Amino acid sequence: MSYLDFKPINCRACGKLIWAGHSSTGFFTKLDTPRLNILEEIVKKVSQIRTYEAHRTLISFEVTPRVGAYVIGSEFKSDQVILAEHKCSTFTLFESEAPDYWNRKINQKPTLEEIPF
Repeated sequence: MSYLDFKPINCRACGKLIWAGHSSTGFFTKLDTPRLNILEEIVKKVSQIRTYEAHRTLISFEVTPRVGAYVIGSEFKSDQVILAEHKCSTFTLFESEAPDYWNRKINQKPTLEEIPF
């Protein structure tokens, strides 16, 4: 397990489910959970909100910051996971599950039909 792995937490200020961890630059970072497409990322950049690209690890993921010039000059790939820095908005109820961007089944509890007895 790396100290760069992100973990899902609830924001203390607004109650939203967010990712918390250290980016590749070493700074503690909080990220929103929804993935961004290229247009949403450009809107975030114009709004002075940092964006990060997530890279899968064995346990979770690590993130690297995306620079504005790289965003506009790069080709967007559908399998990329781009996340925005968390900015508190309105209070929401606590969410219980974090999204799984790479379709991994982690700690999934068996249903009654899957129990062999």
